[in-house]
Amino acid sequence: MPDLTADARPAPGTPVPGTPAPGTPVPLTYEQDWFHTKTRAPGWSHKNVRLGFEVLGDLDTDALLTAVRAFVARHDALHLQLPADPGPRPRQWTRPLGAAEQVVDCRQVGAASPEQFSRYASALLSRDCVTPWAYGEQRPFTIRLLRHGAGRHALLATFQNLVFDGRAHHLFAHEVWRDYEALRRGEPVPEHAPSFAAAAARQRAGTTPAQRERALADWRERLAFLARTPWVRPAGAPAGAGGRLAAELDARTTVALRRACQERRLGLLQWTVGSFVHALASRTGRTEVGLWTSMDSRPSRDRDVVGMFAASCPLTVTDAGGDADAVRGRVRGLLLNALKHQRLTAEEIKALMRETEAEHGAPAGRDVYVNLRRFEGDYAGSRDTGPLRITADAYALRRIDITDGHALHLRCSEFRDRLLIGLYFDGQRVDGPLARAVLDDVLAAAAATADAAAPSTTGRHHAPRTDR
Repeated sequence: MPDLTADARPAPGTPVPGTPAPGTPVPLTYEQDWFHTKTRAPGWSHKNVRLGFEVLGDLDTDALLTAVRAFVARHDALHLQLPADPGPRPRQWTRPLGAAEQVVDCRQVGAASPEQFSRYASALLSRDCVTPWAYGEQRPFTIRLLRHGAGRHALLATFQNLVFDGRAHHLFAHEVWRDYEALRRGEPVPEHAPSFAAAAARQRAGTTPAQRERALADWRERLAFLARTPWVRPAGAPAGAGGRLAAELDARTTVALRRACQERRLGLLQWTVGSFVHALASRTGRTEVGLWTSMDSRPSRDRDVVGMFAASCPLTVTDAGGDADAVRGRVRGLLLNALKHQRLTAEEIKALMRETEAEHGAPAGRDVYVNLRRFEGDYAGSRDTGPLRITADAYALRRIDITDGHALHLRCSEFRDRLLIGLYFDGQRVDGPLARAVLDDVLAAAAATADAAAPSTTGRHHAPRTDR
């Protein structure tokens, strides 16, 4: 869920020297390259990133439209164009907004009730989400502002994943509402932002042949590990229906746990993944665990660059059932090592996977997957600004089935004051009791570690809230 509580004061934008001129070819990031290749594969559908805000109250429409346009204007990833038929080796370039170019589609909705209006907004967002993008002249986004009377609006935004990832999702939510409030106060908003085109060029130019060879060797080793140690349903575990488990660590537990992680030189998400691996190994008797994890390759200087830098990579943990703290430390090192070896082209990764399957007689499976997201601000489903109540993720997709092909899928969202954990299981390779036991172990470890970190100031922490 986007951060709706971050500092609303606008910071001056600073253009990045060396931003390519309009029409200059821009290299695809390694992550764009992989994503574009996947979208061209048989059976693979496109993927879009969506946001939907319910806005109740006295909305200044002009200020919101100005804020949205300012976001689109200063982030050059949203100016990227590809040819109508990108082909196997696409080239992209920037085409800045025209002075009179419309960014937001505004419309009045004559719904009979707020509920009908919400259903219409969900249906429209769903349609945008599943509509394939037409390359060529079409912009890689669709943004709509729907109005149902003076006090009810819906802001819907859909972005092509080729130019938008989870970090960009967060930046849109933060910057648009930050700028809206600044404009309402009569203050200027940033005109410039760090350039995605420049960041993509730096990423490609900064990869040396020696680095690529080391990355190839590292991926080859990790893929071979996955092929040698495929996921097997534990003996005696029955197959059944899949499902989802969810848990939430409250503010006191999260803050104390983060303090304990810092003492161990671990990030909170690193600790969580390590605890998940240890629990999975302990519950199944496996000494080795292979999985895939999401990875954001942005360097610190490009933290606020909107664009596509998100991909996935294999992670291989040996002695996964040993001491829990040792396993967490090992996972931290593996995550950092994987980040260091992310810069491979789609063709190189596909060649490595074909090589692995030919050598070991089995593919490098993606049975266990971890998705990690981190937000700077506090968790908030909605935010009251006085004149407005803004609710994020207000419009669920309708009549769209999302298939998860993993046996076990861990989703973690870290906020300053909250940790949200979702655990999906397919029922065939991982049953409900195993998934529940693994999640319970992670939660028990979190509570124990948090209690030990600050027993004199916080007391015992409440048990994490869970639901199915």
